[in-house]
Amino acid sequence: MNENKYIHNALRQIHVDTPCSPISGFSISGLATYIQIPELDFCIDMGECPLSAIPLDHVFLTHAHGDHARCLMRHHSLRKMMGVERDSVYYMPDFISENAKSWIKAEALFEGVGETKFRYPEIEPVTAGELQFLRYRKDLAIEAFEVKHSIPTMGATLYFYKKKLKEEYLGKSATEIIELRKNGVEITREVYEPLVSFMGDCLGESLLDNSRVFQSKVLITECTFLDDGEEAMSKKKGHSHLKDIVNALNELDDEIKCEKIILSHFSMKYSERHIREMLDKSIPEKFKERIVAFI
Repeated sequence: MNENKYIHNALRQIHVDTPCSPISGFSISGLATYIQIPELDFCIDMGECPLSAIPLDHVFLTHAHGDHARCLMRHHSLRKMMGVERDSVYYMPDFISENAKSWIKAEALFEGVGETKFRYPEIEPVTAGELQFLRYRKDLAIEAFEVKHSIPTMGATLYFYKKKLKEEYLGKSATEIIELRKNGVEITREVYEPLVSFMGDCLGESLLDNSRVFQSKVLITECTFLDDGEEAMSKKKGHSHLKDIVNALNELDDEIKCEKIILSHFSMKYSERHIREMLDKSIPEKFKERIVAFI
């Protein structure tokens, strides 16, 4: 009992080192999910809002369920309260943005904010398949994609953007490069390097539907159910089963380029020991060093 209470305390942050940034947060199904990537100035979902989230300028809401969304405006309010001058930007699927505005306004009026004083936070609707740069990080772009869940949901990939010299000019001297530029020759090409992909809540089949996420340095994906006999329940509730993760790993095999695969959103009924035992028993040996349980 003590073990379960300990790992399911939504105020106890988990910390994971990754090639992109230290990642911290919490994610247990039904309780709360918030995943902070501070070096990328980015947070995935806001099911709780610890003080460590306050400096983050970009928040992506994957879907409308309360354990992922309920503290979105708490984040906005705390930033104002603590003197953060610029507005955070709240990215969310275009198909929920209007309902989100209604919810945000209703919450503000409920708390006593007058109609004349109310203003919306910076909400950025996101459309699947469209690449857009983060408001305050022009070296980072995000591309969202739809996944299958019990309600409309999106995952996304964060890309590092840079310009690189085209291969045909790699051997040129600095003088030659300057001369080419003077003559209006385009000597660089745009490169988008996939850093972090996150799936949101989803059926396991969404991993193979969006298999390009395995090209990212870091993949964050849910693994709500673990045990034999829970496969049907997993599909009914729109979540992933451990067997779905294993299936994707086996099917894609050497195509997987992720340096870290973070499994999150485990059901609150499992103890930390059971989660680790099931992962150790089920994950293919060649991937074990890359898999991290977010508990």
